[in-house]
Amino acid sequence: MHFLKTLLFIFCFICFNKLSSQNGAMPPFTLQIEAINNTNVPGLHSFAFAKSTDKWLFIGGRTNGLHGINSNDGFPPEHKNNAVIVVDTTTWTYYSADLNQLPKTIADPMRSTNMQYIQDGNYLYMIGGFGYDSTFNMYVTFPILTAIHVNDMINAVINAQPITSTIRQVVDTNLAVCGGELGKLGNDFYLLFGHNFGGRYSDPPTPLFTQQYTDRIKKFNLSDNGTTIALSNYSYQIDTTNFHRRDLNVGPIVEPNGNLSLEAYGGVFRKDSTLPFREPIKITSTGTTVNTAYKQVMSQYTSGLIPIYDSVTQTMFTTFLGGISLYDYNHFTNTAIRDSLVPFIDDITTLTEHGNGTMEETVLPTILNGRLGSNAKFIPNLNLSHYANEVINFRNLPNTKTLLGYMFGGIRAQSANLGTTIANDTVYRIYITANLSVGIADKNNIIQNAILFPNPANQSTTLLFNLMETQQIQIFLTDIIGKKIMDVSNELFQKGNQQITIDTSKLSSGIYFCKIVGGKSEETIKLAINK
Repeated sequence: MHFLKTLLFIFCFICFNKLSSQNGAMPPFTLQIEAINNTNVPGLHSFAFAKSTDKWLFIGGRTNGLHGINSNDGFPPEHKNNAVIVVDTTTWTYYSADLNQLPKTIADPMRSTNMQYIQDGNYLYMIGGFGYDSTFNMYVTFPILTAIHVNDMINAVINAQPITSTIRQVVDTNLAVCGGELGKLGNDFYLLFGHNFGGRYSDPPTPLFTQQYTDRIKKFNLSDNGTTIALSNYSYQIDTTNFHRRDLNVGPIVEPNGNLSLEAYGGVFRKDSTLPFREPIKITSTGTTVNTAYKQVMSQYTSGLIPIYDSVTQTMFTTFLGGISLYDYNHFTNTAIRDSLVPFIDDITTLTEHGNGTMEETVLPTILNGRLGSNAKFIPNLNLSHYANEVINFRNLPNTKTLLGYMFGGIRAQSANLGTTIANDTVYRIYITANLSVGIADKNNIIQNAILFPNPANQSTTLLFNLMETQQIQIFLTDIIGKKIMDVSNELFQKGNQQITIDTSKLSSGIYFCKIVGGKSEETIKLAINK
């Protein structure tokens, strides 16, 4: 459920924060975003998702933008997603099946928003969700698990056949949760955080709703023989302070020892203010750890999330595609601006977790085409090498521009705060270019993670690198035989993340080398010019 951006704030506290103060090093890859034109898919956000080969399946969610703050515009019923939607990504054709063909008791939970969901093999399991219960004529959080046979549902929708036989449901009051996340480690399912919300969403001081945060992680087992679903072995980890959160990102991670775990990021609201949480939480098969040593700067709300692990450096990279954030980054001043109204952003940010457990954030130079990403979905290209939890294997990526996956749906905002919002109907391809030399070079080199983007270049390229200590740095270009042809910079650089634009407009097509020299350290990057 989207959190309230209140109109009652008279004072917006703004301060400035350099992300370089977080010691943020540029990750060893660059991303490119490309809108796909003429897909003709509907705008949608806050849905449940599954896939089968080149077919995508969407259930639930909303067809309008951010919910209103009054009882008559908070989740209006005419904007619930009343269809099961299938997208064929080979032709960008979409198909739909009207949920009104089902009994109301089955259809209503499937029309809800902010369900917790997971695809486990050929089944999509959806838990809870907030929506209108037409039997009792009220808004509720549904205490229901819905199981969908993914292939059968996709085939039924495409062929305009009845969908009833593809659906099974189980009622359990433990499942009355929305705005949380659902994960799986080994044979155990984890229902993470969230709340039980009932009634019409409205602004205080006269709320027309009830709300109870779960303040917990619910661990349970689910057995399914294709006919009968049984839920058992519930156990609860309760933390009334740190687990009092919802509408957050939870993503899969790979740990340095090779274990597959989960990490929770951000979330709303703190008990002491209408500001987001900033402390990441690691969830493993043996327990949970709140990282009180780190304060997440960017993207504290549900957004597209890209997980990548580098087994050589034992580094986990989690990239957030826009969304809603306590800080909004200004790319002209290289400054993060703190905004207590918690704005929509167009930034792509990477949170890096090193093998020793330390964290840092970096705002990538690529910017989204608008304030996008909130409640969107990143859909990975699983033709790439990946771990069992769908974390991309960095070391097996090609050393060329590669399709990483897609971003679908979410909310598109006109402005950072309090502007018009709509459900985004554009699909984006996301490409990655990996710098696989990172981590193999001399660790005593003070010049780290150097990369040129774009490469090949035409009129200009941007040099990105991280400097481990303040140093006089000389940057220049040479031709293929090593002759210097252009001085780029010769100055004192401060420790931290660096970004230098290089004018290549006067260079002819061909191969060049960019040299970065400082003290006893040196890096050389091949640069292709294509005109």
